[in-house]
Amino acid sequence: MRLHPALSGIAPRPAWLPIGLGSLLRLVQIWMPVLGIHSWRQADTAAMARHFSQAGTPIWLPQIDWSGASAGFVESEFPIYPFLVSRLYTLMGLQEWLGRGLSVLCSGLTIWLVMRLGRRWFSPEAGWWAGLAFAIAPLGVYFGRAFQAEALLLLCAAGALESLSLWREQRLPWALALSWLCFTTAGLIKVIPLLWLGLPLLMVQLSTNPQNHATPWQTLLSRLMRLLRHPGFWFYISTSLGAIAGWYWHAHQLGQASGLSFGFWGSGADRSSLSLLLDLNGWINLLLRIGLRLLALVGVPFLLLGLRASWRSGGGQIAISGLLGVLLCTIATMRSSTIHEYYQLPLLLFSSPLIGLGWQTWKEHRPRWQRRLLLSLALVVSLTVLSLDYWAVEHRQRQAWMPLALTIRRDLPIDARIVSVTSTDPTLLNLARRQGWLISSKQLTPERIQRWKKAGASHLAGSFVWDKTYRPMPEQRQRILREMVDSSPGAWVDPRSQTYLIPIDELHPQG
Repeated sequence: MRLHPALSGIAPRPAWLPIGLGSLLRLVQIWMPVLGIHSWRQADTAAMARHFSQAGTPIWLPQIDWSGASAGFVESEFPIYPFLVSRLYTLMGLQEWLGRGLSVLCSGLTIWLVMRLGRRWFSPEAGWWAGLAFAIAPLGVYFGRAFQAEALLLLCAAGALESLSLWREQRLPWALALSWLCFTTAGLIKVIPLLWLGLPLLMVQLSTNPQNHATPWQTLLSRLMRLLRHPGFWFYISTSLGAIAGWYWHAHQLGQASGLSFGFWGSGADRSSLSLLLDLNGWINLLLRIGLRLLALVGVPFLLLGLRASWRSGGGQIAISGLLGVLLCTIATMRSSTIHEYYQLPLLLFSSPLIGLGWQTWKEHRPRWQRRLLLSLALVVSLTVLSLDYWAVEHRQRQAWMPLALTIRRDLPIDARIVSVTSTDPTLLNLARRQGWLISSKQLTPERIQRWKKAGASHLAGSFVWDKTYRPMPEQRQRILREMVDSSPGAWVDPRSQTYLIPIDELHPQG
């Protein structure tokens, strides 16, 4: 068992440094509108927050923008994050940086909890370096200030692990209640934490002292059998699963009534398949993404060192069970995991303490210049990835879409319904703060235009050069769109951003 720094003669490191550095990185471009990587997901979250605030609807009636002529009630995960943002809107007005600010706050608290977990599982020094690894991870930085619930999800997961550990050590009733609340909230925000969080929580409950030697598997199995006979365990599990199932049942009913859903149930979800699991390129791309965007390259060897050093410790069992849980979730959701980067975010909760341990093990007999060089390299890699892959994309998309969005806000009534020619991407609708329809440019037909007119659509909006906010428009479709604009006397065109707004009554679509 390692001694606390105060007892070992080692000066304690300030906790504010990883938290401050991580928060500072996450505050970069906090004022940006909802644009950039995965803006379609953020746009839906921002739309829910806006509707909660403006319509005064309760938390159990989330609304989105791509609703056509309907109110837009949608089948979704539990919208606790957009609802909290809407309360901030009520106090300070509709300013989207408030949503990003809530994510930064959640992420800063998670850094603190990761430091506590690293200290609890391994040592105070490993915990401090774990916080620093979490603070500068490129994916952690980006989604730690994104307008979506991932930052709150990680906070709930870390809170569940820490509070259950407190319950195991000190038998504090409030710690057990907090663990239940955090675990249940995580499952309400997304279903998959039931596996990647449930497995390490089980290991926490089965372990005694994480800094001691790993508990033999025979002993773990014996403890599991005793736990399964304990009524408190089943009360914890059943009430949590009951709350989660209750919400998703209600959400399904909402989707059945409105016809609007994020499509996370049923055969249409297509989460994984045998062909995807056997696709070597998919796994290679996933590993490259994790190595560069999650671990900033420098973290990879220290993760391996941490795995080696922790293999026979109780804390290592907990952290490795978390990594295994994420792997199982990846297998179950392979298609989503390869498309959506934020599916890899939970790895940070378990890889960061292991990286901290690996760094502590490596640096003991290394000269100071080597340590400084690697730390500087990690920060340079992180800033380079963030600058090129994330922050620069937000700048480019802001120039491409905000002139059109601001024109719609200024010139069209607040209740105007528009047709956004951005395929399945709702980013423009959210930027314009309007509801309406989503359509691909190749689906523009006279019949559809007539239906939109009858349903109350007022304008057609989109870009000549972008089919979605992130996918270029084919040249043939550009030509057809320009011909439609040329035939409309009341059309608005921004020559710099190459976007357009056409009164739908003047449309003469070309086949």
